Amino acid sequence: MLTTVQNGIAIKVQGNPAHPHTNGALCTKVSRYPERTYHPERILRPLRRVGPKGLGQFESVSWDVALQDIATRLAAICARGPNESQAILPYSYAGTMGLVQGESIAARFFNQLGASRLERTICAAAGGEGLVHTLGGKVGMRVEFFAESHLILIWGSN
Repeated sequence: MLTTVQNGIAIKVQGNPAHPHTNGALCTKVSRYPERTYHPERILRPLRRVGPKGLGQFESVSWDVALQDIATRLAAICARGPNESQAILPYSYAGTMGLVQGESIAARFFNQLGASRLERTICAAAGGEGLVHTLGGKVGMRVEFFAESHLILIWGSN
């Protein structure tokens, strides 16, 4: 990915045409990083819901208050036992695919809460199941062979 920066602010991201697997293509989500990062309505402080769910009623709270509230709620979930944690915390994906968000801490965190299962994706689960039922396993082809394909069917993936 190539990032254009002006005055210390990323103003544009684009795929790197020298990258052999993508040829410079970016998905829509990634290509919009600057717009999301600097959007005027981006939430920059903790908010706590004060009205009924779905009405969009929130109040600003400090980080200390927000983190204490989360810790209290997680402790109550943990006190109920592993099955409750499993039901309440079903999945954790990879954020922006960085090392911290990607694969390193989620399993440890949820394990400490007593969860014995962790779903890693909502997006690709259907595609993975399709591979299991059609090919017998979650296997795919090497991206280098895509150009030689007559048809590529993308099933259950974003």
